Amino acid sequence: MRRGRCLVTGATGFIGGRLAQRLLDDSYEVRCLVRASSDTSHLDALGVQMAVGDLTDADTLAAAVADCRYVLHCGALVSDWATVAEITAANVHGTRNVLAASVGASVERFIHFSTTDVYGHPGSGTIDESYVPQGFANWYAQTKRQAEDEVRSVGDQSPLETVILRPATVYGPGSKEVVGEIARAIAGGHMLLVGRGQTVAGLCYIDNLLDAASLALEHPHAPGHALNVTDGLAVTWRQFTDALARGLGCPGVRFSLPYWAANAIATALEHGYRLARRATGLHTAPLLSRQAVQVLGKDQDFSNTLLRETLGWAPRVDYPTGLDATLDWLTGEYLKRR
Repeated sequence: MRRGRCLVTGATGFIGGRLAQRLLDDSYEVRCLVRASSDTSHLDALGVQMAVGDLTDADTLAAAVADCRYVLHCGALVSDWATVAEITAANVHGTRNVLAASVGASVERFIHFSTTDVYGHPGSGTIDESYVPQGFANWYAQTKRQAEDEVRSVGDQSPLETVILRPATVYGPGSKEVVGEIARAIAGGHMLLVGRGQTVAGLCYIDNLLDAASLALEHPHAPGHALNVTDGLAVTWRQFTDALARGLGCPGVRFSLPYWAANAIATALEHGYRLARRATGLHTAPLLSRQAVQVLGKDQDFSNTLLRETLGWAPRVDYPTGLDATLDWLTGEYLKRR
């Protein structure tokens, strides 16, 4: 017996793709929102339903969400150097569009995948859900906070039950944009740490995040909450990159910059790349961004107490197990294909 139909946005990405697989395993029917230009090979192999549409095109969403009991919204533009209009359109207006379609289709529960970036990278003490950010240094973080406001507003004003999950740095097999890029930089000898890598990395293993999503989908106490999702580890970026380097048979990371210097370089690179993009149509991301500097250079120490107490969650996969699985993927699949 299937437990209801779920629409997953952002399913061609790392988290969304793994989420689609988990939902199938948990006996849900799964429909994925995909753009016409998306690589859907992974989803084709899973055998999920697919609806062609776009977060920024509200007219394409009604059919995608029709007859769905749940919506799990992973879709977002993760960038801090795209234009403000592009990031806002995807992350704020796109979330608003999916919410409106969900209300129109009488969806029961809406799970919004946000990020701990919404705290503005304070880098001091353990941050829980009551923390109010003092400002944002990049547009991605600001638009994700604005997207949360959209979710809360609809949750307050409609029958739609809403839950916000704020994962920290998600790692594991399939994490091409984070772990994959770090591993390639380590193997190539050009990985850079900030502040000697002494800051807390804020790691969350992918399966532990999926456990939180599974609980948020059905738990009676989940609606109305915003919840940090992190394994609660004290592992630093130096420790994490050294472990990856050992597993890859490479030297550890040798290069580091003070936070102020890394941030200044990243700011200059972003502005330069934006100018080049307007002039030449460049689409390559800058070598260093402010978002990356903030994640690497500020403690990502977030409390998972509310998630534990509200949903009864605990990190099922420990760090050694998660690290071994990640290295198996890197050495056995990802890096060999590059």
